[in-house]
Amino acid sequence: PPKKFINDPKNAVDELIQGMLLQYPNKLRKLQNHHVLLSSEINHEKVTLLSGGGSGHEPSHAGWIGGKGMLTGAILGGIFASPSVASILAAIRAVTKVGEGKGCLLIVKNYTGDRLNFGMACEMANSEGRLCRMVIVKDDCALPRTKGITGAR
Repeated sequence: PPKKFINDPKNAVDELIQGMLLQYPNKLRKLQNHHVLLSSEINHEKVTLLSGGGSGHEPSHAGWIGGKGMLTGAILGGIFASPSVASILAAIRAVTKVGEGKGCLLIVKNYTGDRLNFGMACEMANSEGRLCRMVIVKDDCALPRTKGITGAR
């Protein structure tokens, strides 16, 4: 018997996004040409919150958008793969203004690919005059370490 409800792994991220948009048509919007979901209401007078990472942990990331004190948007990578720098930067641009507003906080899990890609996008956004900062969410100490240092979370 199947262990997951996935039609085809190649389409899993697109289908997740389609499902979220169908379920919350007035709360979410998709950023064109990217696997990015954003709140339909973005308040530039408050710090916007973005997070993301590899898909396959649903409803992680996209499931945290929109409530009071929750994420402004989520950047979705492929199955267990970090999102691209281009998609992260596009999301930052969508929720910030150059030289205005309260800026954006990136909430990044302690995974090598996420740290690199979100870090690079953060630097690029700041070089454009967008206020952007990043915080790393550290290791999950509830789980025993089963791997070496590489790939540790």
